Amino acid sequence: MHHKTGFFRIFKAFITIISLLIISHACQTSTDKQEANQTSSNPQKEAKLKAWDASTPLLKRITLGTEGVVRNVFWGQDIAQLGEKVELSETQPSMGKSYTQFFDDTDLNFVDITYIPDENNKVKSIMLNIFLEEQDEVLDLTNDFKQYLSNIYGNGRGNAKKIIWKNENTQVILEDVGTPKDPGIQVTYSKIN
Repeated sequence: MHHKTGFFRIFKAFITIISLLIISHACQTSTDKQEANQTSSNPQKEAKLKAWDASTPLLKRITLGTEGVVRNVFWGQDIAQLGEKVELSETQPSMGKSYTQFFDDTDLNFVDITYIPDENNKVKSIMLNIFLEEQDEVLDLTNDFKQYLSNIYGNGRGNAKKIIWKNENTQVILEDVGTPKDPGIQVTYSKIN
């Protein structure tokens, strides 16, 4: 009789171990599938990450990251909750908030970042006015933005002075707003839905 009890204990332990291994394998497979689905289910986010990784250091400083629309800001985010780490602009718009990020000590190379709210004080537009000292630098940055935005939104439409990209909820306009004295571009992100 004692021999049978030992066998049942070993058998129970064996069944318990096998059950745990099966459950563990099933959980790991499920987790792997979820991670794969998260990556493949958002091709736009994947394209944005890839485009940002391939960008120049200056474009990365301007766009700041891959979260949200641009500068890690999302449509519908409360203007009061912006996480900007750069200083407020000297002049503020009548609606929204404006910040200035300088790229060096000359005050000639900078981006003014303006967040425009809707009637509920939620972000509906983000305007980047970028000015650089040299026209060649502006042309290079314009080409960098064209490539970056095309990789995210597909081919843009327009001409040499103004190009528009769209997806289901965002429109982006890249426009040459410079003068011979102040070369620059404006990149405007607008919520369309």
